[in-house]
Amino acid sequence: MVVAVVSLLPGSLRPRAALIGVPGDNFQHAWFLWHFARAVTHGQNPFFTDLIFYPNRVNLAWSTTDPLAAVLALPFSLTMGPVGAYNVSLVLQLALAGFFAYLLCLRICGNFFAAVVGGVCFGFSPFLIGEALGHLSLVTAFPIPLYLLALDTLLRRADARWMSGVVTGLALFLTALAHYNYTVFCILLTAVVLCVDLAIDRLRLAARVWKPLVTAGATFAAPFSPLFWMMWANPAGRPRSRGLDLVEQHSAEVLGWIVPSWNHMVLGRYSRAWNEGLFGAGYEGVVYLGPVILVLAAIGVWTGRRENRRWTTRLFVGAMVFWGLSLGPHIRVWGRDSGVPGPGFLFYLSPFGRFISAPARFHVIAMLCFAALAAMGFAHLMRRFAGVRRSAIAAIICALLLLDLIWVPFPVATSDAAARYRGFAIPMDGCAVPADVAGSTVLTVPELEWPYPVRAMWMQVGDAARYALADGYVSYGPDSIWDKYWSEPMMRSLRAVQDRDGASPDLAADRASVAGTIRNLNLGAVVVFDFPRRDATVDYLRQTFASEGERQGKCTIFDLRNVSPGPTANYY
Repeated sequence: MVVAVVSLLPGSLRPRAALIGVPGDNFQHAWFLWHFARAVTHGQNPFFTDLIFYPNRVNLAWSTTDPLAAVLALPFSLTMGPVGAYNVSLVLQLALAGFFAYLLCLRICGNFFAAVVGGVCFGFSPFLIGEALGHLSLVTAFPIPLYLLALDTLLRRADARWMSGVVTGLALFLTALAHYNYTVFCILLTAVVLCVDLAIDRLRLAARVWKPLVTAGATFAAPFSPLFWMMWANPAGRPRSRGLDLVEQHSAEVLGWIVPSWNHMVLGRYSRAWNEGLFGAGYEGVVYLGPVILVLAAIGVWTGRRENRRWTTRLFVGAMVFWGLSLGPHIRVWGRDSGVPGPGFLFYLSPFGRFISAPARFHVIAMLCFAALAAMGFAHLMRRFAGVRRSAIAAIICALLLLDLIWVPFPVATSDAAARYRGFAIPMDGCAVPADVAGSTVLTVPELEWPYPVRAMWMQVGDAARYALADGYVSYGPDSIWDKYWSEPMMRSLRAVQDRDGASPDLAADRASVAGTIRNLNLGAVVVFDFPRRDATVDYLRQTFASEGERQGKCTIFDLRNVSPGPTANYY
């Protein structure tokens, strides 16, 4: 926990001041924690909401809604508010990832100090620290080493029993509550481990463990089936898989092991100048290992092939397989696409493969394998040397490791930082929406244009969900989520006004339809954020509503209480 607090300084010392990370996805994940706590306390299903994309009932089961992190953060959500809950949860998840990786390393190498080193290598790896800039769901990685511990127990017990299968299945279910990608990764990792163990133990392993493995699958399926049903029951609510171009962009660099993040405390200023293409995926592409981990892992492989053959083979093969998958459809060398198909080329051509929209995320398993190998290497050095020399070597390794892993100061999404990110320059306290719009819907403009929908969701949090939003953002949403809006002439015209090349709106027809639109969407106000087409949008709304908007700081608000809806046909 201490290392987690230090890693996220200075924001970790003032958890209620501002969200830790860069302005962007962290606002969305904070909204998810807030929404989960609100849904639970109101007796609602947290995987559905009508607070965004109203009047739709939005299925959040497809999105990275952080249910596991939200459960653990529930006491903080109810007492500290969304900012404090998010920041405390971020610290907690890093600490848990390090702790469970420590337990795994302790089983593998049997040395307390080496296991601590391995826990730090994983829990505070550049991958997880990089994801801490905005992706709480991916920082919730502690179920992965927990699952590997359970799987090893199942495979190694001479009297493998059904209870081992139950524990393994529950651990796999926790990965689904963290991030669906992690569940897929753990299933693939299971295949790798089984192949290695079958090569060592032959068919007698299969005869001994098939029943506990079936039990594990059934145990996972039982609690996961309600989630699966929510995801697949409604075909219209299923999102499309991501495009191949996005998958390519978020693939790991083949030389990424030696490319430090641009936020690296020591080397960041130099890596920024190397090649901008190295960071095309942003913090999603950080797969840096660094010299200390690489050297320790190499020692672990070299010595472990004799001292601990089974785990060394598991970890080495796992590291290579998942590193290969992290490279994406094509190999990228020094920021450029080489055109050479990657090891996972065929996998990413499938619709299923494209749902894992960022191949670099496979690195989380490779990182865990390298961390465990590094622990083995450290344990060997501690056995090899004694007395003062051992203490000196351990101190030097730990100092170099912390210097390489910890980013201080860690970014904080303050108003000053937000000014560097388009859209988030809007003051964090939001616009003063009229008090009596409670129970109605607020339309924020621009719609469907990152990051303004997330900004609107954060405004909603600040207003304690007094109103729903006609806009919003989810990680995976179906194309049909906007169908009801496009049936409204005013909404189609509003989008056309925001597009410089859009057709000119028919003001007469839009004025005639305003009453119906207000009634059908239950609109109470329209908020126009400052964006390049603000003036044109405000002018269009002024003419359509025959009402003057109120200018407030970085936004313009149209109060629709004075616009009489009048009679209209039933929307549905």
